[in-house]
Amino acid sequence: MTNDPFSLSIPEGWTVATDVDTDDASAQTIYESPDSEYRVTVTEFARGLTLYWWVDIFARADGEWHRREVGLGDSYRDPENVTAAAQDAVDQLSDTTEERLVSSADN
Repeated sequence: MTNDPFSLSIPEGWTVATDVDTDDASAQTIYESPDSEYRVTVTEFARGLTLYWWVDIFARADGEWHRREVGLGDSYRDPENVTAAAQDAVDQLSDTTEERLVSSADN
């Protein structure tokens, strides 16, 4: 398991990976659900001397990742704000995944 640079509280079964793309001068931390149906990505990039982050949510459909519109399209400059946004996204998706797993087990 890769160290989590944002120290999120990750639900059991979720994975964390860091992808550093040195050609693009950006890095990405990927939080993925246990069933590989959801991802929360935090992309870090610089413009001039200023560091920014994006938080995006993806859902897997038809074998491909599709960005979901959830209002997280803002770029963040404060690491505490980006951490809070990423944690909220993981928490929302974790609840959705748990509900789906429980209802599947009931059938």
